[in-house]
Amino acid sequence: MKLSIVSLLLFVNTLIAKVNNYEKFLSTFVYVNGKERAIHFLYTDNTIVGFFIESKDWTDKEIRGYGGPINLQIYFSLDGKIQKIKVIEQYETKIYTKDVFTEKFFSQYYNKDDYSKFSLGEDIHGITGATITCSAVNEILYQCVKNVKLYLKSKNEMNIVSFRMSKIEIFKICIALLLFTTSVVGFVKNIHMLRNIVLLVSIVFLGIVYKGGISIGHIQSLLNLNLIVTGNIFILILLGLILLTTLIFGRLFCGWLCPFGAVIEFIFNIKKFFEIKYKKSLGKEIGVEFVEDSNIVKFLRRFEFIYVKLKYILAALIIIIPTIIVVEPFQYLFLIHKTTLTQLIYLLVILLLNILFIRLWCRYLCPLGGVLGLVSKISVFKLNISTQLCLRCEICKSICPTNAIVEKNNSLKIIHTECILCNKCRSECGPKSVSLKNTLIRTK
Repeated sequence: MKLSIVSLLLFVNTLIAKVNNYEKFLSTFVYVNGKERAIHFLYTDNTIVGFFIESKDWTDKEIRGYGGPINLQIYFSLDGKIQKIKVIEQYETKIYTKDVFTEKFFSQYYNKDDYSKFSLGEDIHGITGATITCSAVNEILYQCVKNVKLYLKSKNEMNIVSFRMSKIEIFKICIALLLFTTSVVGFVKNIHMLRNIVLLVSIVFLGIVYKGGISIGHIQSLLNLNLIVTGNIFILILLGLILLTTLIFGRLFCGWLCPFGAVIEFIFNIKKFFEIKYKKSLGKEIGVEFVEDSNIVKFLRRFEFIYVKLKYILAALIIIIPTIIVVEPFQYLFLIHKTTLTQLIYLLVILLLNILFIRLWCRYLCPLGGVLGLVSKISVFKLNISTQLCLRCEICKSICPTNAIVEKNNSLKIIHTECILCNKCRSECGPKSVSLKNTLIRTK
């Protein structure tokens, strides 16, 4: 009896293991044809064997049947051919459409890809009396296959990282290397004009051309060891350069290369320019111009110790719940022609707040900045304020755009997780008390 029970348990366990092995998948988000889409990679023995999607994520607009929206789960082989179709949601009249959502009808689409025909009445036989439903299903599958093909075009293989690059890919990598090299030289040598040039080029290259640069989503893929969906070689190199420069210097990307950070900083500087011009027109002398000198801002900054933690919380939430990534405003700014009214209003609110607070998004909300801030805690080179040279004028504290300079133990200290390496403190310090120090070298 005991032997029979043990045998039964072993048999059931084997069946469960087989089912689980088949259904193991890793979910992530990819950006295809101007839209973020969920994709689920199936794997067996740590090898990806296929993937599946939900049609509502991979069609360019909602496609409705006679009774309402239709959502299908579509399985693909690694070369982009349909292998299996399941119905997730449909509201069609059963009397007309009972034969549409069957294996017999769906099997006509199996092994179809981007090169196949999707013509009702020719290679696809419709169901009499269900013309609208058949057309809707056909259009859904056609659009999904097209968008899946666009995604696969950026990859030579699904189970390896390809190192074959096009000329445009090589060109993009060269521009990225040039930008990072220039930013490193500009930061180390403290060349303020070079920073403005790099920021402007980053807006065009990483913002407009590349649609926003690196996102917290790329960090999430890296943490999941999901190198396949981190994109092409350019994305991998860009991500590598960001992490490398952060480990060496700190948040160099945030202060020198982030396209969204550049836009909101330039917007604030334009506001500040007209503000100073207005004060001068009233006959006021402008000495050291505080970054934020309004009474409202000064009051709000009293509680900054709370705000600065938000970006870390947001980063953790996005890694746990990937759909929250929609809070990132980069895509709405650099793909503004594709944004909805709600997204546009959200973007405008963020931009307006950044006119009141310089780099508000970077200081309090940016999840990517939060992650890079944590990495910067172990950076090799860090900005340091010499207690021997410092005159305690606190000019550096007043002009710091991220409020990274604070008073601690009767001296000024730089909070390296918040510092974006803009070099304003180095440029304005008379006695040159702010300098770059190697943290690996211990000083007596």
